[in-house]
Amino acid sequence: MIANTQRLFSKLLSAMKINVICDVGSMNGQDALAFRVAAPSATIFAFEPNPENLRLMRADPALREQHIEVVPLAVTHSDGQAEFFVVRADYSTTNDWRGMSSLHRRPHQAELLTAVPVETTRLDTFLADKCSPGTRMGLWVDVEGKAYEAMEGASGLVKNIQLLHVEVDTSPYISADQKLYPEVHTLLRSMGFAEVATDGQHTSFQFNALFVRRDLSRAMQFKVKMCLAEGRLRFVITNTVRRAMRLFRRAWPEAWIP
Repeated sequence: MIANTQRLFSKLLSAMKINVICDVGSMNGQDALAFRVAAPSATIFAFEPNPENLRLMRADPALREQHIEVVPLAVTHSDGQAEFFVVRADYSTTNDWRGMSSLHRRPHQAELLTAVPVETTRLDTFLADKCSPGTRMGLWVDVEGKAYEAMEGASGLVKNIQLLHVEVDTSPYISADQKLYPEVHTLLRSMGFAEVATDGQHTSFQFNALFVRRDLSRAMQFKVKMCLAEGRLRFVITNTVRRAMRLFRRAWPEAWIP
């Protein structure tokens, strides 16, 4: 099912009673702030290893006021240290380049990269003393080609993770050795998750995929299905209106001349 996965994730945070949220690869904390609106009482961790993004996030009063815990760690499948390849960007504005740094070295942008040492963590290590058996977790994962490794590092939390939004790639445009969507999908299935929506075709070079646990209770499955049905309907209506507006503009272009 194709839908607005960002909107669905926020809707499901409330419906599924998620009480711990991890914004992995936060960039600027804006997604974490949106999650706070959807889950007012949840504990929210925003992971960001890029030193410049991290500096700005730590200075952001909105994140402090909304009790977003900024975590200066790169999430992967091991605890320790690694080189993090920072892409040159304009940090005075919000732009895509600010979120393109990675534990992968981008070979076609070598002149724009600076390697910096960062601390790394597995999610199950970081959260080992922060979760109880009843904790219901939601993960938002945008880690520039390292989604597979990030989820490997969460294997000790599979009973707690109820909801997962992950950016995936279908071609190795970040690194020749990165894990692609089929491998991420297979891993998540083996961990007990089912894909319920994407925001693009599986043939797109990059898209976001939304997963939930397969063993949800019947009552929770019903809630999820209702949210999915609403999300799909909203997506269809929005796209229909946009197509109609484009057709109208083509048919009567003079109506749009000021």
